[in-house]
Amino acid sequence: MSAYRRPFLQSWEAAYTAGFTLEQLRRRAMTVGVALAQQRARCLIGFDTRFLANLFAQTLAHDLAAQGVTVLLASTPTPLSAIHHALDQKQADCALYVSARNRPYYIGGLLLIADEKSGLSIAPTSAPLPDVEFPPPAPSIATIDIRTPYIEALRQAIDLEAIRRLPLTFFVDAMAGTIAGIITTLFGEGGQTRVIEINRDPDPLFGRGAPQPFEASLQRLRKLVRESDSHLGLAIAGDGTALAVVEPGGEVLEPFEAALLLAGHLATHYRQRGLVIAPPPAPNSLLQAQPKQLAAWQEATGMKLELASDGLHTERQPVVAMTASGEVALSRWSSCPDGLLAGLFFCEAAARGNGGLRTLYAALRAQFGVQ
Repeated sequence: MSAYRRPFLQSWEAAYTAGFTLEQLRRRAMTVGVALAQQRARCLIGFDTRFLANLFAQTLAHDLAAQGVTVLLASTPTPLSAIHHALDQKQADCALYVSARNRPYYIGGLLLIADEKSGLSIAPTSAPLPDVEFPPPAPSIATIDIRTPYIEALRQAIDLEAIRRLPLTFFVDAMAGTIAGIITTLFGEGGQTRVIEINRDPDPLFGRGAPQPFEASLQRLRKLVRESDSHLGLAIAGDGTALAVVEPGGEVLEPFEAALLLAGHLATHYRQRGLVIAPPPAPNSLLQAQPKQLAAWQEATGMKLELASDGLHTERQPVVAMTASGEVALSRWSSCPDGLLAGLFFCEAAARGNGGLRTLYAALRAQFGVQ
């Protein structure tokens, strides 16, 4: 179990059957339930597309309700950023998220999302557990749609019409995760932009891999982008927090380059100024982070750039913070990493850029001496 200030309070992960069992999961949730019953606080319970996650979430909802806790159960698999949005909207006081985020398929997990001052913990209780029926019966707990309000928040954040009126083609790899269908819903029908989503059907085993863009080959996505002469490809992690960007030639942009492109777009079109935290370029990268080149980029954008492998867990609020695994947070819009939101900004950058994303990344590479 590990603790964080941001984006969640505590998490627990273990391999299925070896450590991650229904009993262990219930023991950790019951500890939360005891405290919530005393505080008379409301708990949102969400889940991802992982193996049995929906049934585990229903069981936890029954357990907490039996303890006297007011429980809201998500009606569908939901990105982590949508959980945070629901908490921001005061729909609940805290959340339990049945998810191992973007870990391999054989790992299960539980996240506690709450204020540091809540005193909550997912340390397992040693008290006897009541008998439970599994799979649980039809849920008698109130369910809540938290995807739709989140989609509406994304709609307000992005200039969708600036994208929809152009004849653009985007490929999106949902990685069998929680963001499936969201981008296609946002762009809808009637516009000239075409969004083609792959790997959108839920797969509890994630093709026996990990729903993490930089741990997957993305060969299908890269081939589709390259051979269709489309404008952009996006791979969004299973929990929606991380992304990989595929440029029109089929190359996956490294996180350092993606962070700088995203920050440049926000500086140009949203007048954002401030701190950008990006992972250092890979050792074999074409983009070498020379002080002179970094200083020139900072002067051109009005941003201050720091290089760090993980800039998320910090007291500061950078304009863009991206990790080496592709998690990206945009502090103006959310304190939670949101790869889906960042991906939409890349679509917007491709639409607003004169010549699309190809021109934007070519200009960035020229700044770093790459022809």
